[in-house]
Amino acid sequence: MSLFEFTNIQAGYRKIPVLDIPRCTINTGDFIGIIGPNGAGKSTLLKLLARILTPLSGTIAYKKQNITTIPHTVYATQVSSVTDIERVLPYTVESFIALGRFPHATVTGLKAHDYKAINEAMQYCNVQHLQQKKLTELSSGELQRVNIARALAQSTECILLDEPVSHLDIHHAIAIMDILRKLNQHGSTIIAILHDINIASEYCSRIIGVKDGKIFFDGKPQECITYQNIEALFDCVCLVYTNPISGKPYVYPVPEHVKQ
Repeated sequence: MSLFEFTNIQAGYRKIPVLDIPRCTINTGDFIGIIGPNGAGKSTLLKLLARILTPLSGTIAYKKQNITTIPHTVYATQVSSVTDIERVLPYTVESFIALGRFPHATVTGLKAHDYKAINEAMQYCNVQHLQQKKLTELSSGELQRVNIARALAQSTECILLDEPVSHLDIHHAIAIMDILRKLNQHGSTIIAILHDINIASEYCSRIIGVKDGKIFFDGKPQECITYQNIEALFDCVCLVYTNPISGKPYVYPVPEHVKQ
């Protein structure tokens, strides 16, 4: 079942297009990794889905309805976003995660089912032991798990993530991706910008490569992650092997001194 449908989309800033997508469909239950060089249009694509940005032309349908006609509070109960926390304020973990329930709240405040969603999100991301700590006291890995828990408290139906593991060590990166995989297995649609191609290959069911504001390729990791595609996408020399455990492709970029 289609969740999002792009039709003749052009998007950009100050009326200057930087993204051109004639057609693209995202299906319910997809686990999509968006990859591509810096400035390719990846974040612009995610901003369209998050409704931070309005298309210059064309339409995006969400569940067959024009996305611009859906009230923001209704949309926010079904689609949540995880982006970098640019300025960490001294909220407690519990109160920060509770912000995710804002679209669901009534004039009388949070109800029992809201607190249930908050507690379930904390348990899912294994941060319940941190609930009285302040965000300023957390490590990067803890902060990212809390950030994802806030999104889960908002909605588990569709989650948008902008570079969720870029600043994390390998242990914490895998822990975050394991959470996302588990959510996907339970029915969540996951759409994430990922700079680590190998992590995208291992976890995502679908890879969208973006270059120069256009979709360069779109398909399963085994179909898309070839040395020809990755070299053309990133303008670099690389080798692509098969992971002997998972069977997924993995990429080894060839350093300049090795080529010489």
